[in-house]
Amino acid sequence: MSQSASLPRLVGCCALAALAQPLAAEPRLPTISVVATGTERAVDTLPESVSVVERDQLERDQPSTVGEVLETLPNVALGGGPRPAGQQLTIRGIGDSRLLYLIDGVRQNFSRSHSARIFVEPELLERVEVLRGPASALWGSGAIGGVVALQTREAADLLRPGQRIGGLVKTGYQDVNDEWLGAAAVYGAPTDGLDYLLNLSYREAGDVALGNGEDLDHSGYERLSGLGKLNWTPDGVNHFGLSLMGGALSGEVPSNAQIAATAEDLLDRDIQQTNLALRYRHASPDQPWFNPSLTLYRNLTDIDETRLHDGREDETEIETLGVDLRNQMRLSGEGALAQLLSYGLEWHRDSVEARRDGAPRTSYPDGEGEVLGLFLQDEIMIGERWTLIPGVRWDRYTRESDDATLEDHDDSAFSAKLGVDVAVTDWLSLQASYNEAFRAPGVSELYVSGTHFSCGRGCQNLFVPNPDLEPEKAHNKEIGIRLHRDDLFAPGDHARFQARAFRNDVDDFIDQIVQFVFYPVPGNPQRGGVTSFRNVDSAKLEGFELEAGYDAGRWFANAFFARTRGEDKTSGEPLSSVQPDTWQFETGLRLPEHRVELGWRARFVAEQDRVPVDGTPADAYQLHDLWLTWRPHRDLTLDLGIDNLFDEDYLPYLSALEGPGRNLKATLSYRF
Repeated sequence: MSQSASLPRLVGCCALAALAQPLAAEPRLPTISVVATGTERAVDTLPESVSVVERDQLERDQPSTVGEVLETLPNVALGGGPRPAGQQLTIRGIGDSRLLYLIDGVRQNFSRSHSARIFVEPELLERVEVLRGPASALWGSGAIGGVVALQTREAADLLRPGQRIGGLVKTGYQDVNDEWLGAAAVYGAPTDGLDYLLNLSYREAGDVALGNGEDLDHSGYERLSGLGKLNWTPDGVNHFGLSLMGGALSGEVPSNAQIAATAEDLLDRDIQQTNLALRYRHASPDQPWFNPSLTLYRNLTDIDETRLHDGREDETEIETLGVDLRNQMRLSGEGALAQLLSYGLEWHRDSVEARRDGAPRTSYPDGEGEVLGLFLQDEIMIGERWTLIPGVRWDRYTRESDDATLEDHDDSAFSAKLGVDVAVTDWLSLQASYNEAFRAPGVSELYVSGTHFSCGRGCQNLFVPNPDLEPEKAHNKEIGIRLHRDDLFAPGDHARFQARAFRNDVDDFIDQIVQFVFYPVPGNPQRGGVTSFRNVDSAKLEGFELEAGYDAGRWFANAFFARTRGEDKTSGEPLSSVQPDTWQFETGLRLPEHRVELGWRARFVAEQDRVPVDGTPADAYQLHDLWLTWRPHRDLTLDLGIDNLFDEDYLPYLSALEGPGRNLKATLSYRF
């Protein structure tokens, strides 16, 4: 055997003992990503770090929230506790408010302290992509830590070949919170070029049983979700789309859903989110220079809260209107040079309105924010082995308060990117990338005023507006190596391994600073001090991710190891937002003659003692999950699972609430 032939086999053997990402069963097709470049590109050719969760994993894991699936990805952590209204993600040490969420390519700008950003029902999703690292050169403001892109289901995902109309019914139960699920969908393609989908889902849950044997009071909820889609392609070239997705989450929870409930702070909360989008796309193989797409959208989040002990009523409404216009040009140069040029503009406006007992709520000020962005990206393919992806974006943003005494805020930002992928051989590739990102200050950060909290008679801590905030800025450097090999040990098998190292420098972090004193200070002539948002920190985050996997058809094994370290560059102290080191292993069997797949996953989370002086360390813990999928008929599927098999009592880092205990769950679905 030659040295060149033995090297990939040796690397493949090492990969099996190392780390992995779930691999699809046969037939094996390239995993495609859209979020990293805005174009369809195989994940294995991207300079950036992207993970994709497909529909089969969503069904297998039976999640109640999207975050429950994403926390199984490298350097992604779910915090905030078991209540869906309080769950938040952290990616590579960057918290939820500095991540960009997309639903079918449309940005989701709602953000509020101690609250989840989106409340999407997993039953409505076809796949989820997670881009780890800054990405403003393509997506604009907000993508400091990464992008979470959710793609909802289409009729084409559900219709079988030759089928004109179909349906789906599903029911499920999990015992950790006595949760019931009911879902139904109808979809069809009455004529060529026309399809539709209507999908409804309802969940009802009680209080969550924790690993310590207690129940988490006021963690029950009800959620009703719906998705409607209509797609029309009259001539094979012009594509029109209409989608409407809505959801309502209600329950009795504390005002901060991430902490234990107290009688004085308990709310009856109802959250409604609505997403409406109109789409047009022109795609003609005869016109490589002219392939435009246009998206018009409106997102609305409406929160109604009634404090139970005194009847105080709060109403909060956040509306986003947006336009996304872009074009793609395919250019073939001389010899072995080809380019895919993408360019366009994005405009969106956020409007915030908040009331307390019918009067303006100064602690969540009314106002508007507007952004106009122009971007250009070129995917340059040099021969069969080199891919170079430069990009640049300019954004102009304004912030206005409804309070005429406060100044308007406007600024601009440039964001750049440069990525390169080199296929050294058919089984080995190298990557390097540089990405910038920024996050413009929000209306509430700039203009918040009023009372933050009371501290007795004649004592109140007051918010002080700061219209001079600078945008947060991030600069990420990353290098990586990927190896993949088919037919490594046996015909039809597949092995893959990748390692990535990164460093993200973030400047001008916007932080809430509380000055609590018992004497007058500027902004508060009485006792209690002031609270304001300021640019205070510069941070360095660095780490690596190792992933690998082996799929032999009848069995598979996957694992990863992820580590991030963070430091405040001013004080030298560790950053409090950085999650502990995590190992994850997964293995499973496929028994095609019985239409069965079963598997085991173990996640080992290390202790976290790298915390600031005033931080709280966290103990190590491990979680084991089991699953089994049985398809006795092509139309009938039974999914069984056990989360936290050994009923581990654990407290995730940066969480005030323990994690759920052992959870037995099952779903039964039927397609017709």
